[in-house]
Amino acid sequence: MVVMTVFAQKDSLTRKRLDSLETRLNYLDIRLKKNASPPRTQTRSAVESGRYTGVVMADDESVALQIGGFIQTDAIHDFHNNNSPLGFLSSGIEIPNAKKSNTTYSVAASRFNLSGQIPIEGKGLKTVLEFDLFNSSFSPNLRMAYAEYGKVLVGMYWSNFMDVDAYPNTLDYNGPNSMTFGRQVQFRVTLPVSKTTDVVLALEDPESFLTLPDESGFKALKQVPDVTASIQYSKNGSHLRFASVLHPIVYQNTLQERESKVGYGFTASGVLQQPGNKDNFVFQASYGKGISKYINDIGPDNYDGVYNHASSSLEILGVWGLSASYDHWWSDKFSSTAGWGYLNLENDGVLADQSFKSSNYGVLNLIYYPNSFIKGGIEYLYGTRKNVNGDSANNSRIQLSLQFRF
Repeated sequence: MVVMTVFAQKDSLTRKRLDSLETRLNYLDIRLKKNASPPRTQTRSAVESGRYTGVVMADDESVALQIGGFIQTDAIHDFHNNNSPLGFLSSGIEIPNAKKSNTTYSVAASRFNLSGQIPIEGKGLKTVLEFDLFNSSFSPNLRMAYAEYGKVLVGMYWSNFMDVDAYPNTLDYNGPNSMTFGRQVQFRVTLPVSKTTDVVLALEDPESFLTLPDESGFKALKQVPDVTASIQYSKNGSHLRFASVLHPIVYQNTLQERESKVGYGFTASGVLQQPGNKDNFVFQASYGKGISKYINDIGPDNYDGVYNHASSSLEILGVWGLSASYDHWWSDKFSSTAGWGYLNLENDGVLADQSFKSSNYGVLNLIYYPNSFIKGGIEYLYGTRKNVNGDSANNSRIQLSLQFRF
């Protein structure tokens, strides 16, 4: 009887291991079918929103670790001077412009990610670490580090003020100039209102980017977290989303005194999925004061607020932007995206003449997907920058990209 029990236990353990092996083999079989690429899995929004691919390792307790990423090689040619040779920033166009061309070869957009899945009491615990090489030395750069359990997410992830699913399908790393953009450390909870509607609330990193005097003692501080809220209605692949943010801005003057302002912003965005095909239309409109940190083109450029020497106080600057793009699929293996964005920063009489005033961003591409592991394409980018004093310049860019997923 004891011998039979031992054999039964071994048989049960063997069956579990065989089931786990069968699951992994089925997954790999699906991945290796070159012509079985699911709809839109290689688009920019799919990649940015965390629909990862990769090799899955699992044990008999249903704990899974997924390893994935991609190698992307870019050849980038700027026709005029641009201070942003990797991702295209209209704000980086030099004024005055010497109109000298430059070519950059880069693997900076390449990524590596680890994703873990653990079932706990009927809910899934998901953990993600992701790195890219997006810097001039191609050294590892942390993009994501978060854990999600049920409806709660903690760690570094896309800001709740950003609509990552409305990311247009660009080869350019940065995307539209006026898009709300940013990854921040946060505490987030999702509250389902119905089968089609979710409300998301988050407390996020309150870092501010301010233009302060060079005098000793002036510095930006962190005191109260940013508060973001969003509501999204989704149906049949389309969605409409509204989001808001309160951004407390705190700084210290030469007398070690703390002063504060409150930035705020609103954004409306959406994805309109066309019935019967993969085509979609994405759009976004945003406005706020003291929230330039959340705007793609000028995020780190110290335009949340500018110190006004005349009033000895900080002036928070208004900013607004619009963007729209259409993604058309010629077939299951070819797609094109055409898009445009406009961004305007309000002056309030405190910005220097050479400071940023407005920009345009345009994109047109053709992308080829031979299978679910490879994509490549060519993209034309055009941007303009205008300064407070009215001076302006433009730049055109051609980008060739080839991406291999693993």
